[in-house]
Amino acid sequence: MEQAYVAINSGDSEENNNPNTDNLLRAQRKMQLRNVILVGIVFMLLSSASQTSSTVETIVIDSVHDQYFNGTSTLGYKLLAVLNGVIAGSVWISQTMVANIGPKYGMLIGGVCYCIFVSTFIRPLVSTLFAGVVILGVGQAVLWTSEGVFLSLNSDKETIGRNSAVFWALYQTSLLWGNFYFFYKMNGAETIDDVTRYWIFGALVVLAGAGTFLIMALKYPVPKLVPHSINADGSVKVESAEVKSRGLVDSIRCSLRLITTKRMLFAMWTFIYIGLEQTFWSNVYDSSLGYTKKFGTHIADSLVGLSGVFVGIGEILGSIIFGLADTRFPRMGRDPVIICGFVSHMVAIFLVFINIPNAAPLGATFDDGFIHPSFQLALFCSVLFGFGDSAFNTQLYSYLGEMYAADSVPAFALFQFIWGLTCCGAFFYATVLHLYIQLLILAIIGSIATITFCKLEWDYKKTRIPFLQSERSQLADEGTENLLHNE
Repeated sequence: MEQAYVAINSGDSEENNNPNTDNLLRAQRKMQLRNVILVGIVFMLLSSASQTSSTVETIVIDSVHDQYFNGTSTLGYKLLAVLNGVIAGSVWISQTMVANIGPKYGMLIGGVCYCIFVSTFIRPLVSTLFAGVVILGVGQAVLWTSEGVFLSLNSDKETIGRNSAVFWALYQTSLLWGNFYFFYKMNGAETIDDVTRYWIFGALVVLAGAGTFLIMALKYPVPKLVPHSINADGSVKVESAEVKSRGLVDSIRCSLRLITTKRMLFAMWTFIYIGLEQTFWSNVYDSSLGYTKKFGTHIADSLVGLSGVFVGIGEILGSIIFGLADTRFPRMGRDPVIICGFVSHMVAIFLVFINIPNAAPLGATFDDGFIHPSFQLALFCSVLFGFGDSAFNTQLYSYLGEMYAADSVPAFALFQFIWGLTCCGAFFYATVLHLYIQLLILAIIGSIATITFCKLEWDYKKTRIPFLQSERSQLADEGTENLLHNE
């Protein structure tokens, strides 16, 4: 029978009065939370290095002019376009790798690739920069596919919302450390000299190395029983949620089958929007601030790093608020959070529209926006972008982790594929489109993504009730001895 709903067995003590089961469940969730916190710290360290590099690379590359390399104002966009194109193409390989070697070692491979990428900025060369983004593209596809699977395996239907928020809050603190360090090194400086670049990217390589080393401390989660479909007699068919080994062709086939479902077709609008808005705030917007010389030549470049810090503040604030809301109001659903994120982004888009000059993404400009550029307003927009991004990402990871719990690799791989293609296209059009057109694209796709995701959530709430009623009587009797096993 067609899968209608997948939920992870929580073993809720109100539904199962077996004290041994309760103890096993508490032990299981304790280990799972440890894994979620550790993987959040890993991503915090790795992304402090890579995300800061990606955020500032357009400005940094434009500052290097010597006998070995001559940077341009849009080369950073082209590198990031290639990066995300490689991510999209590598998803199918990453899916096979993760399914066969497991998410832990997939993340380890990704971490090594991050270290290589960051090191290429210490001495920029055209050949090494492009080689670095290709290596990072492969590594990032493996890393994020692994993370999605690992988070799903370490969560159940009671904890997936909380765990998504905990991971996202820890991960997005990466926007604070690296960007604040860049702001500190650039504060008051008019140019990025060689020594400053060495210090900045040398420190980021150390951070990436520390994150890669910490991956070894992760432990594989225990298997879970998940209700997969309804049998003819009305009972719930239960199977184990784990990483299923499959080849490349089978991996592609599994993901392509998902595309034909109505659920995934609706979800893809959210995939696309996340790619567009992250492309914008992670590099285009920050670069626009650096190119807006009406802020003052002594503070424009430093705003690039400071904007990333304020995006991180918004991300962390959103994750905390949404995580607490999920804990306090578990029946609230995901749609109010998505709507909150959408409103946050629309306000930010309007404020950027009036504050930043239209030509800012394409190079240095002394133009005004509709108002004289205000760096306080610009940083407030950064907070709003981060807050809204945390809403979309935490709810999407929660949705995919719960709906595809029995086999989450194809779903997260498909997300990475669509996301990578979208970012690739967005960075290419960022090299030619002015600011106002880019903001219009964000507003239109964001509206569609919000509507379609809310429709998914409303359909989910309707289908969840009969499954919960049927699973209560069955899961209490079906192999609670499988809840725990050693690694």
